[in-house]
Amino acid sequence: MLEQWIRWIHQDPATWIMGVLIGQVVLFLLLLIGWIRFSLQKRRWRKLYRYFQHADSISALLESGKVDGEQLLFYLKRIDQTLASLKGRMGLVRYNAMGESATDMSFSLAMLDEQGNGVVISSLFSHHNPSYIYAKPIVEGESSYPLSSEERQAIHRALNGNKEEDTAVLTGKKVNDGK
Repeated sequence: MLEQWIRWIHQDPATWIMGVLIGQVVLFLLLLIGWIRFSLQKRRWRKLYRYFQHADSISALLESGKVDGEQLLFYLKRIDQTLASLKGRMGLVRYNAMGESATDMSFSLAMLDEQGNGVVISSLFSHHNPSYIYAKPIVEGESSYPLSSEERQAIHRALNGNKEEDTAVLTGKKVNDGK
């Protein structure tokens, strides 16, 4: 397959070069559009920031008539939605998956947003056999893939805070008692 591509490039280098140039122009235009959109958004935020610098409160800003209340509410809702999706919740459980003499080298790490969406990553460590890493998508605290008790515990910790005492509730035993 690679040899066919190399032959085609040598037979018709002008077409190949033209294709590369067209691809670069398209990428440049996409970059330019993104930069323009970013600049416009940045300008709006600066304008809003200047208004907030001179006002003691949002109500004073709205009473001044310089900012439209609907526009301000729209921006605040977007900020709230963005922050909710960016604010991460993490839960970590370390355990001995292989029953070897190794200490708790295996782990399950759940990384979720406020709605319980995200991923749980599990690493199963072994001294003698291959080690494995798994990632499973999480939607509203559940996965379409089967979850181990440690993965469920990591999700529980991410959603409810990293408390050591919650391990007994989920599994009936302490997976990582810290001793």
